Amino acid sequence: MRPQSFLPLLLLPLLGGGVPPIPAGYLGYTFCRNGIPETWLRADLVGTAQVAEVLAHEAVHRRQAAEAVSCEAFFGSLTSARRVIEMEIPAYCEELDVAVARGAERGAMLRDYALRISAQSGAMENRLDVLTMLRARCAGDS
Repeated sequence: MRPQSFLPLLLLPLLGGGVPPIPAGYLGYTFCRNGIPETWLRADLVGTAQVAEVLAHEAVHRRQAAEAVSCEAFFGSLTSARRVIEMEIPAYCEELDVAVARGAERGAMLRDYALRISAQSGAMENRLDVLTMLRARCAGDS
């Protein structure tokens, strides 16, 4: 998942039974289709270096959903800022590994990701805690 408010996205797959479009501001989006986690990416990412980062991030969400009782139960459990933060940190750690491998500066990326997670979760006041959590959970940070 990417910036902007995350919690309203939980309802999108439920509305009308169809597949929602990728929300504005997001590069990728993982949702449930017939009980199976599926990821869509923005078309303008194809062929860019950033696509690998987004794919790594969304792969974590597919695994999280697949490991839950059901895909829908996983996304339905994202009812608090704390829960969204807990779900996003492993995805951003995977994305970070790919970004750093292609030359991004680790500290700058961690700060950016902390702000993204804080915005997504609706917990902007927790941004410093999110950064601390990211540093602790993303192996290799100095």
